This record gives sequence, structure tokens and C-alpha cells, in this order.
Amino acid sequence: MSSSSPEIVLTSSPDGPIDAYDVSAGTIVAQFTGSRSPRRGLTVVGKDFGKSYIAASHISPTTGSGSVHLYKWWSSTAFHNLPVPEPVAPLAASFDGLYLFAGGISGSVHTLSVPSGNVLKSLPTHNKHVTCLSVNHDESLPISGSDDGTIAIVPIFRLVGDSECENVEDIILHKFAAHSDSVTAIVSGSGLCYSQIISCTEDSTCKFWSLLRGTHLRTVVFPCTISGIALHPTEPEFYAAGSDGSVYIGSFMVGSRKNVIQGSELMTFPHKHSGAVVSAVLVNAGRNLVSASEDGIVLIWDAGECQMIMAFGNEMTSIK
Repeated sequence: MSSSSPEIVLTSSPDGPIDAYDVSAGTIVAQFTGSRSPRRGLTVVGKDFGKSYIAASHISPTTGSGSVHLYKWWSSTAFHNLPVPEPVAPLAASFDGLYLFAGGISGSVHTLSVPSGNVLKSLPTHNKHVTCLSVNHDESLPISGSDDGTIAIVPIFRLVGDSECENVEDIILHKFAAHSDSVTAIVSGSGLCYSQIISCTEDSTCKFWSLLRGTHLRTVVFPCTISGIALHPTEPEFYAAGSDGSVYIGSFMVGSRKNVIQGSELMTFPHKHSGAVVSAVLVNAGRNLVSASEDGIVLIWDAGECQMIMAFGNEMTSIK
């Protein structure tokens, strides 16, 4: 989570606690227990630090049933257990903190009110399980990706309001076959790339799409699977989390960074993780990048200089 004070990163693991790190010091400032959270199963609900909640997907180790745990920042135990119709993994939330979106194993996206946990709608969006969720910059469009390679964009009012429309095709704004393999992450642009979304996948590509039209704009091919992506808030650059342990840097525009590495579209940070990088986020207004890997290490980078400045962490699968 990024906030004015302090700047905090959350990490989670299926077998361990949720840790909250102070980015500037690399120290744990809080821990939250009791959740077995799968990958992408962690998000912050609300923008204001003191009024927001931490939401974590939870899979019961005894029954296999799913729920979502809500935490307050000052308590290590969940204050609310939100039942969901099926096990869910990826989570996303509206910026106002009123709604939580959860991706289910059936391919449905479930919309819950917060903090009551009432399920407002369960929309059968995909044919296979939902692998990632995000909300666009003006929070009007939740976006989901699936193991079947499809991406769906749904107007938020269709998910939170009383709608008489029962036809799924009429509710979904855009749905398209984006990749030949499972979609691993989706991000929505802001600033220079406001009208674009980027998806990445196990087929080693990242694709740029028009958010409003749902049309393909550009493909970037990587030498490995990409599991996460982060967009710079002011520069035309993106950062990709590679399964080979590298963090890749790409450009939205030809000529950015003066075509570093003799005209190549991509460059990498000089230091690699020893395990696959599973997530990447930008903090401090884009000055620092945080990357997390399967080897249990979180690295803090100076994004402008591409230099590592700090390392910490334990085994995790999600970072927020």
C-alpha cells in the first residue's frame, strides 16, 4: 500500500502471516495472522491509511472452502470473515473502499459490499478460474483475467447496482481472447497511458490494449514468463516481473531511454532475484520499485538509477 505517511508494502504467503513493511527502513511494522492467502489474494480496501482495511483471500486447510478476511491496521487478527460462494484467489477493491471484487475458481467475479460482506452479484465472466483482477484509474471498470487466456471489462455500475439484465453478454463491456495461456496480471494505465491496459501471461508476452475499445495495440515478447507488471506514474515506462529472476524495463514509446541496449525494446535491472519474480509495484511516486520473488526476498530499487538499495522478506506469493 502506498500512502502519504507511512509508505508501506504488504506481503503474504499461503503458509505464513501477512507482513507490513516500512519501505524506508525495511522493517516489519505489523503482522496479520490467520489467513492462508493464495497468489494475488491480497489487497487494500480504501485509500486513507487510518480508515482502510486489509483484505486477504483465505482457503480453509480442512474444508477447502473460501472466504475473505478483513483486518484493521492496528489488530493482528481478522475482525470480519466474509463468506463467498466458492474459493477465491485474486482480489481488487474500489478506491472509495465500498466494494471488493473476488475472482473465483469457476470463472465468476463476485462483488461484495464492505465491510458488511454482502454479495451483491456473482457474474460468470470466464470459462476457467479467474487469475487476476484490477480496477481502472477512474474506478469505473473492474478488469479480470483468466486461466483460459481471456480478459473481461465490466462497468462497475453493472456489478454494484440493481440491474434487471440477466444476460452476461449484455453486462460485460468487452471480453476477448487475449493470450494463448493463463493471464498472470493486468494493470490499467494512468497519466500518459490512461486509456490503455497491459496484460501479461505465461506465454511470455505482455500485450497493450485499448481500454475503451478492447482492441489490441502492441505486443512485447519476453524471454520468460511474466507474472507482474507496474506502470510508472509519470514516465512512459513499465516494469515486468520475470520468472528468470529479472526485472525488465520496457517503454510505451519508441525512443524512450534513447533506445537503451542498441535499440532493444527491453533492458533489465543489473541484479537478479535467485527465484522467479512474482510481483512488482512502484512506490514513492515512482521513485522506487518493489519486487518480490518466490525465494522469499523483497528488493527495493531506485527506479531511475536501476540500482538495488535494500533487501528483506520471507517466503511470499503476493505483494501490495
